[in-house]
Amino acid sequence: MSTRTLSLTVVILASVLPLGGARAQEQETLTLELEPATTPQLTYEELRIQELERGALRSRNALIGTSVAAAVGLALVIPAWGQCESTDGNGKDEYDCTRAGSALYGVGSPLLFGGLTGAVVSGIILGVRKGKLRRLNDSFSPKARALRWDERSSRFVF
Repeated sequence: MSTRTLSLTVVILASVLPLGGARAQEQETLTLELEPATTPQLTYEELRIQELERGALRSRNALIGTSVAAAVGLALVIPAWGQCESTDGNGKDEYDCTRAGSALYGVGSPLLFGGLTGAVVSGIILGVRKGKLRRLNDSFSPKARALRWDERSSRFVF
């Protein structure tokens, strides 16, 4: 057996239940030789595009996840506001909340602020990565002086 091929030896028993007969003692071997998988060689441009697309996908997923976290936090903070009332004591504005209001506010506010912060950051990163991908794709396309449709400006350009 060579190192480049993968050999697989499968032992097949003649009988499912060993009954002590002659057929239970017989074994048959089957050898399968598989060809090594050849990986296609990608150019630098193709690898770079794949890397940027994966990064953009991760940023998009982060944007969606943090937006959902912010929405959940907002859904918890809004009912908490209804359970808190303002008390004016010693010239200071203070809020007195019920136990449920304090719990909702305590859980919802970090989710809201963390989700909003994460959404802003991941949105910026997504925009940067998509811009790099767009510029890279534009650099590979031939610059023909023909009339063509520009998708970004939604008009015909030369």
